[in-house]
Amino acid sequence: MSNLPVLLYATPPLEGYLPASDSESLYLASLLQLSCPGRWSITTGQWGDNGGKLPYITHLGHHIRLNHLNSLPLIDDPDYNLSKSDKVDSSCWKSYIEQNVVDLVNHTYYSLPPNYPKLIAKSQLTNLSFPENQYIPQRLRSIIRSRLQHVGLWGLGGLNDGDAADEDRQRLDEAFVVGPAGTLAPRAWSGWSAGKDMEERRRKWGEQELEKKIKSVFDPIVRRLGDESYFFGNKPTTLDLHLFAQLTFILTPTLPNPLLPNIIRSTYPTMIAHHDRLLSLLFPNSGWNLVPRSTVPPPPQKSYLESITSLFTISTASSRNNHGQSSNGEKEKKGKSAEEKKFERGRWLWFTGATVAMIGYVLTSGLVSIEFGSESKEEEEFVEDVEGEELVQEEVVVLEGEDE
Repeated sequence: MSNLPVLLYATPPLEGYLPASDSESLYLASLLQLSCPGRWSITTGQWGDNGGKLPYITHLGHHIRLNHLNSLPLIDDPDYNLSKSDKVDSSCWKSYIEQNVVDLVNHTYYSLPPNYPKLIAKSQLTNLSFPENQYIPQRLRSIIRSRLQHVGLWGLGGLNDGDAADEDRQRLDEAFVVGPAGTLAPRAWSGWSAGKDMEERRRKWGEQELEKKIKSVFDPIVRRLGDESYFFGNKPTTLDLHLFAQLTFILTPTLPNPLLPNIIRSTYPTMIAHHDRLLSLLFPNSGWNLVPRSTVPPPPQKSYLESITSLFTISTASSRNNHGQSSNGEKEKKGKSAEEKKFERGRWLWFTGATVAMIGYVLTSGLVSIEFGSESKEEEEFVEDVEGEELVQEEVVVLEGEDE
């Protein structure tokens, strides 16, 4: 698969389930399989490539923007036969999926315990080396967390270990009541199992709210799809692929907490049929197991120590090469040109002027004071004071003797 023209760099796979660990990579894989089957392959990208943005696509080694993908001659646009009104309708429903279904899927993987530590974190972030493993996991999850907090989904249905800092503050505030004069008094103790009971009630309440949210999101999609095979007739479009990517991302893996996939399977058979129909069309008789993968190995990742030591090895190697080239009998340049000499002279003059100006500023501003001969003067003054005191004492002794 190394000679295929289109290469998809995706997030790390969910081993045993999917070739990638995010819905956008699955959407691009589905789009390429539908529009150019047999001419693309997938590989795992590195988080340091493409400015830290995964996934991305290359064509013959050149990066291709996703909105320019249909301009390639080997790509067949699935939306080519849609009318203008259908394209507008498709764009509206894509936005609906991005704003609602994606939030539910991200909540299932990143907020609902214990899916994140037991599935996504293990598959997506295990192979990171230092120092990437110190900031990439927190950065990825913080982006999704801010979005879920904005829509009110974060923490609904429970929290993972380490995410309960705000919850602990709320519990501490609830442990006290405000008296008539503004004084704080602890609430009455209600037994050793009071905390567990409260946590269980909150979890059940969160699951009920999630079920209401899931139904409010998927009911309009089911009504729009109706009894049709796809949204716009008998052929799938990019709108079908957008929905398919979210469904296959949530239905294919075996989740530790399968709240969302269980509700979809039990309540929306139309969505299950739509997903299975597209999966059999894209990957017949194999599913995601036989996705074309690239045999080109990714470049090895350098560790933090190797990246530092490589700077010294490169500098020493370059100095050796320069020394070897200068030792040859044939020299391309025997001396510096007039412009190089002028530039070097001006550079040294600039550094000299800057150094003199800095020293002058330090001296004139009073930051550093320099006194010459101060120690010798102090010693002379000290000796004179001692001699004066001795003379005064002698005079006092003489006067006392005369009085006697």
